[in-house]
Amino acid sequence: MKEYICSAFNTKIKFNPCSSRYTVESNGGTWVNTGRKPYIILRKKVGKKYIYTYRPFSLAGEKIHKVTENAIESRYSGFFAFGKKYDFTLVCTAKITGEGKAEFSVRADNETGMDIHAVAYPAPFNALNPDSNAYTVDTMRQGVLIPDGWKQNRLSLFLITKYWRKVNTGDCYMPFWGRVSGKKGFLSIIDTPYDSTIFSANGKNKAILNGVNWMSSLGKLSYERRIKMEFYADCDYNTICKGYRNYLIEKGELVTIDEKIEKNPNVKKLIDTPVLHTSIYTTIHPKSNYYDKKHPEKNQTLFATFDQRAEEYAKYKDMGLDRLYIHTDGWGEMGYDNNHPYVLPPCPQAGGFEGMKRLCDKCDDLQYVFGIHDQYRDFYYSCKKFDMNLAVENIDGGHPYCSVWFGGPHTWLCAANAKKFLETTHKELEEHGIFIKGAYLDVFSIMWGDECFNREHPATREESIKYRGECFDYLRGKGIIASSEEPGSQMINYLDLVHHAPYALRPQERGVAVGVPTPFLNLVYHDCVFVPWCVDGIGGWGIPDGDAGFLHCILNAQTPYFGPYDEDGKVLSDDELKNRIAKVKEACAVQKRLYNKEMVSHKFLDENRRKQETRYSDGTVITVDFDKNTYNVSYGE
Repeated sequence: MKEYICSAFNTKIKFNPCSSRYTVESNGGTWVNTGRKPYIILRKKVGKKYIYTYRPFSLAGEKIHKVTENAIESRYSGFFAFGKKYDFTLVCTAKITGEGKAEFSVRADNETGMDIHAVAYPAPFNALNPDSNAYTVDTMRQGVLIPDGWKQNRLSLFLITKYWRKVNTGDCYMPFWGRVSGKKGFLSIIDTPYDSTIFSANGKNKAILNGVNWMSSLGKLSYERRIKMEFYADCDYNTICKGYRNYLIEKGELVTIDEKIEKNPNVKKLIDTPVLHTSIYTTIHPKSNYYDKKHPEKNQTLFATFDQRAEEYAKYKDMGLDRLYIHTDGWGEMGYDNNHPYVLPPCPQAGGFEGMKRLCDKCDDLQYVFGIHDQYRDFYYSCKKFDMNLAVENIDGGHPYCSVWFGGPHTWLCAANAKKFLETTHKELEEHGIFIKGAYLDVFSIMWGDECFNREHPATREESIKYRGECFDYLRGKGIIASSEEPGSQMINYLDLVHHAPYALRPQERGVAVGVPTPFLNLVYHDCVFVPWCVDGIGGWGIPDGDAGFLHCILNAQTPYFGPYDEDGKVLSDDELKNRIAKVKEACAVQKRLYNKEMVSHKFLDENRRKQETRYSDGTVITVDFDKNTYNVSYGE
C-alpha cells in the first residue's frame, strides 16, 4: 500500500495507511508510532444509561488520504456500530509547522449526535532504535522521570498503563510529556487540554510511552483537538520542561509571582513566610468512610477554640516567629469537610462568630496571615442551602455521588453556581467584622473540569475551569491571598499558594517513588506560585521514603511548613518549638532570595541520584546530598 510523505523545514513525516502509524524524521532523530493504534470509542443510550464500544480507525468504511506541501490529511468515515452507520467524518492531520516542529490534530465533521465518547490519536511515539539510557518525561505530580526498563515499583508503572490520566489532576499536573534517547528527544504539548487525558503504553525495552485520549465535550468532539511536538537534536529533561515554559510565554500564559503581587500586593506577605496547617473542629458523618463505628466518641473532636488558637499564635510570635501564614481547617459549624458550600455559622463550640472575629483580629495584631479552608465543589446533602438542581448533571441525567469524606453523602456543585456561594460566605463573615486575609478553595486546582448537562446552567470542562477562576479573581479583588490544593496547570495562574506539590509515591504516604522523582513542575513554574514542603523528619506524604523533606524544600527554594504539634496534636515543648522555628527560618531565607527566580536547571550529580543540583536565573546554585543530609547554597548576584 502507498506510503504518504510530506517534507518541509528539514522535517519529514511519513504515514502508513495500513497501520495508521506515522514516522517523523527531524533534527537527526527518527520517531515512530508504537503501541495501540488510533481508535474511536462510540456510545449509545440504552434506557437511562450509555453503553460503549471501541473501533480502530482501520474499521472506517471509507478512508481518504491526501498530501500537501507540509501536511498529510486523513479522513475516516462510515464507522458502523450498534446496528447503524454514523454520519460523522474524523479528519486527522499531521502538519509540519516549523523547524523541528509538527502538529497532530483531529476533528469531527458532520457530527450530528452525541455518539463520540473519545478518540485516541495519534498513537504514542518512540525512537526507532531507543538508546540504552532512554527515558520518558512524565508530569505526574511534581514530576516522574521513567528510564526504560525501570524496575523499582514496577507495579505502579504497569498500573498507569491501565487507566486514562486526567489532565489538571495529580495524575498529570501539566499537559505535556517527552522522550529522550541519547541526546535526541521530543516534547509533546496538549494544545487543547481541557477535554484530554493521558494514556500510557508499554514500548520497546519496557519503556513507558504516553499518548492522548480526546474526550467528548457535552457529548460531542465539538472542536479541533491538537498536540504540538518539538524535536531536539541535543536535549535532556531540562530542555523539554523549558520548551513547555517557552510555549506558555509565547502564548502569554505564564504569570509570575511578581505579576500576581502587582494585582494583589498582599501576596508579598508570603515572602519569607512559613505556612502553618491547623484545625478547629471535626464531625464525621455515619455514612463517611472515616466513621469509627467501634469508637463513636472519636467522630467528634474539638481541637481548640478560636481563643485558644489566638493564645497559641501569640506564643509563637513571642518565641521569634515573626511571620506566619495560617491555614485553618474545620472552622465551620460542623467542622472540616462538612456542609459545603455553605458552612456558617462558625463552629459554636469554638466560639462562633465572636470567637472567630477575635482570632482574625489577633492574627492581624501579630502580623500573621489568617487563612481559611473552604470548598465550593463538594455539595453536601446536609448543607442548609442544598438544592440538587444546582448540582452537576451527568450526560445520563444523574448526578455524581460520593460519601468518602467526613461530611458524608454529597454530589458536586456545578461551577457555574460556585461564585454565588463564595460571595455569600464572605458577605456574612464581613457583616460580623471578620475579614479573611487568605482563602483556600479546596480541590479546585487539582480536579478535572466538571462538565454539566443541566439545561439551566450547562458547562463544558473548560467553562468549569473558568468559573473556578472567577472565584479566585473574586478573592484577589478583595486583597485575599488565593490558594488551593495542588498546582494543576489550568488553575495555576489564578493561585498565589498551593497546599503542596508532592512526588508520586505508592503508597502516597511514606511510599516508594514512582520512577525517579524530578522537579519538572518547578522547572516550569518555580517563580509563579508558592509551594510549601514539610520539613520535619524523613519521608512523609509525597516525599520519597528515605528523603528529608527539608532538603527538597531547600533544593527547590520554596516555602517550609511550620509543624508545632506532636502526633496527638498537642503543642511541642518550648525547646522543640525553638528548633522548629529556627529550621523554618533557615528555609525561608533561601525562599526569600529565590522565590521570583526561574529554576534554570536540575541535575543529578551521582549514579544513585542522591546528590542533586538546581540552578536559578540569578546564578544561585544549590546542591543537596540526601544520604548525608547536607546542603550548600552558593548565591548569585
